[in-house]
Amino acid sequence: MQDGIYHLRVFSNFNDYGEGIAVVRDNFINGGNGGFIFTGTKQEQDDDQFSCTLDIKQWNHEVISVLGPMTHFTLCLTGTNTADNGFIANGYMAGQDDAEVAVQAKYLSPIA
Repeated sequence: MQDGIYHLRVFSNFNDYGEGIAVVRDNFINGGNGGFIFTGTKQEQDDDQFSCTLDIKQWNHEVISVLGPMTHFTLCLTGTNTADNGFIANGYMAGQDDAEVAVQAKYLSPIA
């Protein structure tokens, strides 16, 4: 995953869907959407693989997470870089392994 700005599409196993923006720089990830913000770090693995842990906090109490009515949780993801500089990832909510997500990310722009 290269440094830059990404558009995210997030799908949960609770049949919900959301979108957001992520900014990646120097192994740090920051982003959000209309209801949540997140911060985290990524670790590069071999062969275009990565893992990351995101601390997710609700800022707009009118918006419900794709994983249900949570206000603060940790998301653990593993993923693969794609040929178009985006990435795909799968993961789960820490402490609740049955709450799963799939993420599709499109690279939009380098960061300033």
